[in-house]
Amino acid sequence: MLGEIFLKELFIDKSESQDLSPIFFGAQACAKNHSFGPHTRNYYIIHFCLRGCGKLRDKFGEHNISAGQLFIIRPNEITTYTADSVTPWEYVWLAFEGKIANVFDTDSSVYPYPKEIEQTLLGLLKKEESSPNIYISILYQLIYSIFSNKSDDGDVISKVVQYINFNYMTEITVKNLALQFGFEQSYFYRLFKKKTKMSIKEYIIKTRMEQAKKLLSLGYSVSTTAFAVGYADPFNFSKSYKKCFGITPISQKNK
Repeated sequence: MLGEIFLKELFIDKSESQDLSPIFFGAQACAKNHSFGPHTRNYYIIHFCLRGCGKLRDKFGEHNISAGQLFIIRPNEITTYTADSVTPWEYVWLAFEGKIANVFDTDSSVYPYPKEIEQTLLGLLKKEESSPNIYISILYQLIYSIFSNKSDDGDVISKVVQYINFNYMTEITVKNLALQFGFEQSYFYRLFKKKTKMSIKEYIIKTRMEQAKKLLSLGYSVSTTAFAVGYADPFNFSKSYKKCFGITPISQKNK
């Protein structure tokens, strides 16, 4: 879809300090395992993954990124990003600065982006000339997209907790929960821990153990209880139960 590499420098009037000032716009269809970094910049740059996937490593850790997601690189941050070895990504990037550019100094680097922005970006790749205002409008769209739901994150975590409470007996992973509720995985992990004071895995185990305690008190066997709360192996269940309550399920049942 994209050529080998595309780059357009955006010339704007720097005589006045702008709220958001685009610097350059580019695109690349990366080769397998193509890597850039570790590197720093003195401006902001956002990469939009259009196809394929890859990994970003920054101060927040390592992130798996796929089509429909963007990643933000901020001034003076050391980052490395690498295309996948099987389905390497094709991405578009937009570099910028400005008086309000630090609005992108968030506690996450990876976000989904709206489909309409993708269509705008693809259209810009076909144009030899385009107004810098188009790129500025993209940045404002992103600000709305990323931050309009910020105040609702706590409500979303409440829904995640409710989902776990109803589905604790099934196989639940952080990755699948993040995808289901529309979060980048590492940000989702940190947000959940901030709101509940425990990791997602800890919360799932706690929920399972509390339900197991009720079932054992009702007279159900250890193996039946283990399967009922999502453990295929009663031995692993017993280990988790003892770690949680300090006694074995047998001891609990005989109380």
